[in-house]
Amino acid sequence: MTERDDAPPPDVLDSDAPDSPPAWIAWASALPDFGLSALFLITWIAPESAAAGVPRNLILLVLMEFIIIHSSAFMGVAAYRDAGSRSQRTWGVIGLGAFYSLFVIAFSVMFHSWWPLVSFWGLTLNRLLGVLLGQASKGREPDLLRVGWAANMACYLVAVMLTTVVTIPRLGFNSSALRERMHLPGGGLWIDEPWRVMAIGVLYYGLVGLSELNGHAWMRPWKTAKPRERALARGRRAR
Repeated sequence: MTERDDAPPPDVLDSDAPDSPPAWIAWASALPDFGLSALFLITWIAPESAAAGVPRNLILLVLMEFIIIHSSAFMGVAAYRDAGSRSQRTWGVIGLGAFYSLFVIAFSVMFHSWWPLVSFWGLTLNRLLGVLLGQASKGREPDLLRVGWAANMACYLVAVMLTTVVTIPRLGFNSSALRERMHLPGGGLWIDEPWRVMAIGVLYYGLVGLSELNGHAWMRPWKTAKPRERALARGRRAR
């Protein structure tokens, strides 16, 4: 097969051109995560000064994040997939949202609060913000969602494992009366030592914000290939 036969049509070359969305889109996607990281840090330092229920709700947020990472990726891929009509994709997103909401309602019942349900949909929107704002070029939204899922999961696991094995300072969580007022059900490391959860929030959301700034490029080793080489490979697969 000659090089001419291997060459993809012009539209393939053009469509594989590097994405260059406006910088404000990356910042708009990252700022909510930076804001959450700052909120965790402030609460960790001075939980007594935080509004009533904030430390408890932030712990719920970290618990919920594991579900949100998965649900937002699946709902996003369902919304932007090529197969199916718009109504089928819409119902697919609604169905997935209802399915994951069942897990969230279980958290709401356990903690006697509607906060998990509100935070679930708020953070799901946050996870899809880059795609909704156009951080990926048209037709590449599922790629960004998959890469975002991998990056978010990697950041979450790093934050959880690191704060589990490393000694974490209590900072403002030095009062047993404060932990009693939080009314956390059950037991375990996160319930007994809530300052570890604050550290997770600071680290996790900070890392995700940094990753959002460059479209999770550190999770895309294929980006290092030359644009024409990638385009030729895609052209051969298309045939």
